[in-house]
Amino acid sequence: MPQVDIDGLNSTLKADVIRGQAATSTKLGGDLDLNGNDITGTGSIPAVSAQKNIIINGNFDIWQRGTSFAAMADGTYTADRWNYQKSGDMVHTISRDTDVPTVAESGMLSQYSIKIDCTTIDASIAASERCWLRYHVEGYDWSKIAQKAMTLSFWHKHTKTGTYCVGFRNNGGDRTYVTEYTQTTTDTWEKATINISASPSGGTWDYTNGLGLMLNWGLATGSTFHATGDVWNSSNDFGTSNQVNACDSTSNNFRIAQVQLEAGSVATDFEIRNHTTELAMCKRYYEKLNNTGNVNWRFGAVQCVSTTVARGVIRWETEKRAAPTITSSAVDYFSLTQSDYTKEAVTALTFATSDVWSARADISVAGNLVAGDVTLLESDASNAATIDISAEL
Repeated sequence: MPQVDIDGLNSTLKADVIRGQAATSTKLGGDLDLNGNDITGTGSIPAVSAQKNIIINGNFDIWQRGTSFAAMADGTYTADRWNYQKSGDMVHTISRDTDVPTVAESGMLSQYSIKIDCTTIDASIAASERCWLRYHVEGYDWSKIAQKAMTLSFWHKHTKTGTYCVGFRNNGGDRTYVTEYTQTTTDTWEKATINISASPSGGTWDYTNGLGLMLNWGLATGSTFHATGDVWNSSNDFGTSNQVNACDSTSNNFRIAQVQLEAGSVATDFEIRNHTTELAMCKRYYEKLNNTGNVNWRFGAVQCVSTTVARGVIRWETEKRAAPTITSSAVDYFSLTQSDYTKEAVTALTFATSDVWSARADISVAGNLVAGDVTLLESDASNAATIDISAEL
C-alpha cells in the first residue's frame, strides 16, 4: 500500500484517513485511492450511500406475504412493512400494482406501487371510525433523525380529489404531528413533499428496538382523531377536519409510491438500495420460510428423540428485531424424511424457546422413527408447507 502524507490535513480528515474512511470529494494524490487504485479519473472519491431513507420498502418491491389481499381485517400486513388499519363498514382489496410514476415524472424507474381498492363503501364516517395505511419505524432507525427537521416525500394517485392527511405518532401516543397534502387531479400521479418540524424531546419515545415512530396515511379519519395541523400535539391524532372520505365509492382507488422520510428540510432524490439489502431489511421484521412455494423445501435437520417425536433448531435467514411469533401452515403439509428416504406425515408441530435467530421445533408423527437418528423436516410431497416468523412492531 502506498504511503499517504497526512501532515497538511485537518484533524477530522486526518482521522478519516487513519481509519481508512475517505471523505467525500476529497482529493488524495490525483486519481488514486488509499490502495493506489484509479478511482474515477477525477481524483475524487465518490460518496457512499448513507441510507438516508428510514422507510424500508418505500418502493414496494418486497411482498413476502403475497401480492393481493381481499376484504382485509384491521391490522393486516400486505406489502412488507405496510399495515392496513380500519374501523367501519369500508372494505378494501390491497394489491401490488404496476401503475407507477414514469421516469420522466419521478426521475427513476419503479416497478410497483401499492393500490387500495374500495370494494364496499362507508358513506358516512362516524367519529371513532378510521381507515389508514400504516408504517412503523423502529426506534433505532427513528433515533437517527429524531429531534431534527425532516421531510416526507412520496407520489400519490387517488381517484377522489381533495385534502388527505398523514399523521406521525410516538410510541406512547402522547405526541402527534398531523399534516395535509392534496390530490389535485383525479387518478393522476402527483408528488407530495411535506416538511415536518423537529420532534419534541418531551413525551414517550422509543429509540431502541421498539416502536419509534408511526406514520398513517388517511383514507378516512373520524373526528375523534382530528387535531391541529403542522404542529406537534400532546395527543393521539392522525388527521384534520379537512380529510376527505375516500371510502365513499367503489370507484375509489388510492395509490402511493416512492415513499421517503429523511432528515433535513429538502426532499432529495429517492434513495436506491439494492434488492438484497432491501429484502434483508424487511426480513428483520418478517420472514416466510419457503416463500417459493416449493413442495420439496427442507426446513432443517432434526433429531428423533423417540419413535414418535423429533426435535431440532430451525434458524432464520436474518436476525429478527426481537423474539418472533411463529406460525405455520397446516401440519399435514409437513413430513419427516428419514435416512432411508421413507416419509412420515407430521401430526403436530410446535415451536419453543424462540430468539432473534432461531427456535426449537417439536414434531410429532404416528410412529416409525428411530431414536437417535437425524431426519429432515420438509414440505409434504404434494403440499408447499410454510413457516412464518414475525417480529413486526
